[in-house]
Formats: sequence, C-alpha cells, structure tokens
Amino acid sequence: MLAVYSKIIVLCGLLHNTCGDNRELIPQDAPSNLTLLEIRSRQVLIEWDPVDPESLRGKFKGYLVRTWNDAGSQVYAFPPEVTRANVEFFPFSKNFITVSARNEKYVGPPSEAISFDAPQIAPNHPFTVNVFTLSSASVFIQWSKPTEPNGILLGYKIYTKEINESVPYAKMKEVVHLVNDSDKLQAKLTGLDEGMTYRIGISAVNCAGESNVAEAEVTMESHTSAPPFVPRFIYKINYTTPNRDEVCYKSTTTPIPVEDEKDKEEEFDYYDYLIASDKKPKTTEASKTTTVPQTEYNKRCIVNCMVLWVPDVKNNPGEHFYVKYKIKGEKEYRVTDPEMSEDYIILQNFDACKNYEIILTAVDGEHSTESGILLTPTKVF
Repeated sequence: MLAVYSKIIVLCGLLHNTCGDNRELIPQDAPSNLTLLEIRSRQVLIEWDPVDPESLRGKFKGYLVRTWNDAGSQVYAFPPEVTRANVEFFPFSKNFITVSARNEKYVGPPSEAISFDAPQIAPNHPFTVNVFTLSSASVFIQWSKPTEPNGILLGYKIYTKEINESVPYAKMKEVVHLVNDSDKLQAKLTGLDEGMTYRIGISAVNCAGESNVAEAEVTMESHTSAPPFVPRFIYKINYTTPNRDEVCYKSTTTPIPVEDEKDKEEEFDYYDYLIASDKKPKTTEASKTTTVPQTEYNKRCIVNCMVLWVPDVKNNPGEHFYVKYKIKGEKEYRVTDPEMSEDYIILQNFDACKNYEIILTAVDGEHSTESGILLTPTKVF
C-alpha cells in the first residue's frame, strides 16, 4: 500500500508540480487589444485589456511587457492592476512589443505583437576625448564616435572655454566650433593663448538633438619650433557633407507621434545647426579652369577631394601644413596655400578618373618635413 501511494505522489508531481490546492499551471489566455497610444521623447505609452482571472491558473502576479528590435530586447514587469504603461523603445529602428500575464511560477502566452518605427533621439556623448598641443597657440583634438548614435549622426560640436580663476565659470567666454562630418573624429583649434588653461568639450549631433558634452583640459605651454616628424595624411575622393533635406526631413512611418507637453524636450532644429556651421571650408582648385562645364565626363569624374592631415602626436607633428599635388605624368606640382586653422584642405575639380600624386608638408616655424608620395587610384562615379 505504501509503494502504491508513493507512486501516486510521484505521478501527481510530474503532472502538476505539487498535489495541493496551490498548484500553479501555465496561464491560458494572452492579453488582448495591445495598443500603442503615444510616442513620447524616449518612451511609448501602451495599453491592453486585462486577462480573465479564471485563465491564470495560479496566483496573479501581473504582466510582462517585452520590447525588441533586431539588435536586442528588454522586459518590463507590471503589477496586476496595471494595464497602461510607459516602456522605453530602441531608437531609430523597427520595434516590436508583446504583453503576457504571469502567475507565481509561469508566464502565459504573449499577445499579438504590435510594431512601429521608432524615431531618432539624441545620441550619447563621444566615449573618449584627447587633446594634444601643436604649438603655444594650437591644439589637436581626437575623439571617438558615440556608442549609441540613436539615429543618423551629422557631426560634432566642439566647445572651448578659457579657465580663469578670477572669473566665475558661468561667465567665462565659450567658443563653439562645428564639424559637419560624422566620420571626422579629429579637429584643430588655434588662436589660443600661451600660459592659459582651456576646457575643451565634444558633443555628438544627430537629427534629433545633441548629446551631453565629454570634456578634457589642456594648458598651453611655450613651444620651441623644430623639424616636424614625417607627416601622415588620408584622403577622401568625392567628398561631400550631409544633405539636410535627405538626411533629416525624409518622410517617416512612425505611428501616432504625439508627445505630452510635460515630457516634451526642447526642440532641436537641424537648420539652426547648418546655419551655424555655414562657414565654407577652404578649397583649392585641382584644375586650371575655375568653372567646369557639366559634360558627361565631368559628371562621372570631377569631384571634391579632401586631404586630411593626421598629426603624429607621439613626436613633433608640426603646427600647420600645406599640400602639393599633380596628375601623374605632369612635371610641376600645384601647391596650396598653408592651412593655418584647420586640419584639412578640399581640392575642388579633382579628376577622379586620373591618378594623382599627393604630398603633404608639415611646418613648424621655419622647419618643414614632407610626407612620402601618395598615388591615388582612378575612380568613376
């Protein structure tokens, strides 16, 4: 008799986990009518109908809301009385949401999923910022891309503020330098004063707004000119900057883009950003003609080429630079004006269908050092 009773207990445990009145089974019903009500600054407001208590088959513990995109997922727990809630979304991607009821032991089946195209939100700040002195008046800055761009990156803002102990920090003059290129992770600043300390900050900018600022400090020390180390540079053929209409104002399919006034953040206008950064880069003609007629050849071959100086900060990089270039086979190099303020030069009317020889010369006072010759490949656009 004892053996038979033990067998019944084991069988009961296999079927129901326990044989008391408090046994828990998987809830039967999924919540219905899951609806997206509002998209707020960083969250979505959703609502669903409560489940029938009889379908829970255990003590009701509440709901689990799952959100996901193609890169990750998040799960939120809510108490039984909640059927309307805010959850965070994954920005600038297609999001999916389901909700399930749960008892103390099991989670029930998910509701029918809803999906929406999440908007961009402001990025996080660049992860690292490094500042190096080029002279007693110039610095070279390097930074990393934000780990969470949260949209289409447009560029970066550089803030420079002189630290003066006799002046309250809030009243210190701040200068803003704009980098209208999301792939450019360096910049040169000049016009600084020897002996002064500066706080330099970098923020990332996308169509939705601006990140927090990552900061570093540098003290401008006296500099004695010396021969620069052999310089390095890179180039980009067919160099362009973002088109604001194509990048930021294309149509969106995000449903119900409604915001609560109390949650509404200060609106960011990309047009303000471009107006502020409307300073045209210095350029040099790469052909003898100043106006290029739009022939088929010109459409496929004549572009802008950016030459970007990469200072060797482990050695003496120099204080500024200039570029010599020619089409392969020509006898004479064309020489740009010295670039005193920026770390790049734009070569206009650059014939991408031909090979160019490019040399960058780093300059420090009366000293100068040439790079090796870089031969560009031919490209047809």
